[in-house]
Amino acid sequence: MGAQTDLAFQQENAVIPPALRLVRDFVNTVEFQVDDERLGSPDELSAWLAEHGLTESPVPATREHLDIARRLREGLRGVLESHAGHLPDAAAIRRLNDALAELPVRVSFGASESFGLAPATQDPIRGGLGRMLDAVRQASEDGSWVRLKACARPSCRWAYYDHSRNRSGRWCTMAGCGNAVKMQKAYASRKGRPDAAG
Repeated sequence: MGAQTDLAFQQENAVIPPALRLVRDFVNTVEFQVDDERLGSPDELSAWLAEHGLTESPVPATREHLDIARRLREGLRGVLESHAGHLPDAAAIRRLNDALAELPVRVSFGASESFGLAPATQDPIRGGLGRMLDAVRQASEDGSWVRLKACARPSCRWAYYDHSRNRSGRWCTMAGCGNAVKMQKAYASRKGRPDAAG
């Protein structure tokens, strides 16, 4: 993450609801522009889930768990792209739905009348990933879900919280990706070519 993006990310943490922050952080476990994959192994997945309170402690994960986690992550990114007005990656959404079929959840009422989605599995890794769905539910209920978007710059696709009043943000930062895309489009226009932003 560049310095400008890092600053925007830190400012975002001050206002973004916790459930939405969890989903954003999960989607951002890979940073395409610098080839940084933080879910590169089952052990890294296990550590990430424990660090974010989705499992009680690091527990053994498998390659199958890692595959489910990555499909869940990229499918969620596809949904966030649609929030930003892009055509979602249909294949990613299909893989998302396949991953969701492997993460059983149930409706669970707490002490109040509110309810949540709780894992319906004894597998702690699948259960931890299933808790991500409750975070999506919470964000949908508080109205913040549609403000979580994926950057319009194809080489970035970073998940970010859109602070704009009319929810029209398209880039993780205007100073970074926004300017880069606009400069590429302007250059392509001067050269009389279709732009290839990214």
